[in-house]
Amino acid sequence: MASIEREVESALLNAISAVTGVNFFTSERGTARTLPNVVAKSSIGSEEITPFSGVFKTPSSLTYTARADTISRTEFDAKFQSIMAQLYRSPDLASYITSNSNITCYIANVIAESPSIISVNRTWNKEITLDITATAKK
Repeated sequence: MASIEREVESALLNAISAVTGVNFFTSERGTARTLPNVVAKSSIGSEEITPFSGVFKTPSSLTYTARADTISRTEFDAKFQSIMAQLYRSPDLASYITSNSNITCYIANVIAESPSIISVNRTWNKEITLDITATAKK
């Protein structure tokens, strides 16, 4: 099994995989990526409940990036809303992640989104920040 943070990244990308026309990457790959893309990043934070519980806060993000000279702001925003819609699953994102990965996810909440325009490489960029608490399945 991969690390908890890699499992969270893969699970988040799996949750939004129905969105078409976007390339998906985890944080493991440091080389150039094809645009438009969504990159998932996750890290192990504090251990929850008690020491040695194996349940960790796993701060995570999804960053959607597209070239501003090949897509309009309206199209970019519409695609971003499609990505966001996939995160609001029924019954909830934590249940979806648990049933479609090698981790048990207790909490999976979208807590923020932040837009930016990067003028040097002419890209639109929006990041979704998630609060995730998870452990490895036994």
